Amino acid sequence: MSHANKELWSPLRTGMAFLIVVLISATVFTGLGVLITGTEALNGTNTDQLRLLQFFNSIGLFLFPPIVLAFWVSTKPWSFLGLQSPVLQNQRLFIGLALVAIGSFFAIDLLSRLNSLLLPDAPWVHALEAQEAKVEFTLQRLLADMTITTLLLNGIVMVAAPAFGEEFFFRGVLQRLFTERGSHHGAILLTAVCFGLIHMQPLSLLPILFMGVIFGYIKHWTGTLWAPIALHFVNNGFALGSAYQNDGKLLTESTLNSTLWSVLGVLALTAGLWILSRPKSV
Repeated sequence: MSHANKELWSPLRTGMAFLIVVLISATVFTGLGVLITGTEALNGTNTDQLRLLQFFNSIGLFLFPPIVLAFWVSTKPWSFLGLQSPVLQNQRLFIGLALVAIGSFFAIDLLSRLNSLLLPDAPWVHALEAQEAKVEFTLQRLLADMTITTLLLNGIVMVAAPAFGEEFFFRGVLQRLFTERGSHHGAILLTAVCFGLIHMQPLSLLPILFMGVIFGYIKHWTGTLWAPIALHFVNNGFALGSAYQNDGKLLTESTLNSTLWSVLGVLALTAGLWILSRPKSV
């Protein structure tokens, strides 16, 4: 196969190898994290230890397995992951990514409101709320009483590690393998669904799924994983910076009160996607 030039592995065989690496890596890194931090990190009583455990989990589950797989199946591991130069001209690339980064903030806000409006007042919704509350509790623990030092540490754990790890995992490996089994449209959507489910935030699934689709198409259009990594970094960094300015509290209500700004934001997003989707010769 084109992606695995050491032994001409099939996508199925590569996928099975990836699953094995993920299971081993996640077990080892989580075990090391618990061994170093102790049980206090598991119950959330020590924020520093919880942060360190989150870092170990992120590295073991998302970042380390794609790198191991790339070196295992390819003689060009960084190209396997998509870490090559973009096919678009730099000016066009930067303008497109900037517009998408700005517009995505407004789109996420609108989708979050739509997500809440679509959910009925039902027992299964309350069960989802309880699940998401657990995730938010962990986030609030990490964001509480932030100083410059903890802001930098959170930047590593909550911004840099997910931006690199999740993009290596989802767009670098999964989307590539899914593309070899079908169309790139189906691969992007399927990868985005996996991306949304792994976050374990069911009440925020719509905006997370949306961002997964955006990241997928941008990787496909630009020809490089660096583009979605940059957008992922900016998106998480903005959320962290907003929490820091808001005394460590996540913004759970709509931050946009103007329909005009919302429309302008969506137009910026649309323009950015159009710029990035144009063929190289245009």
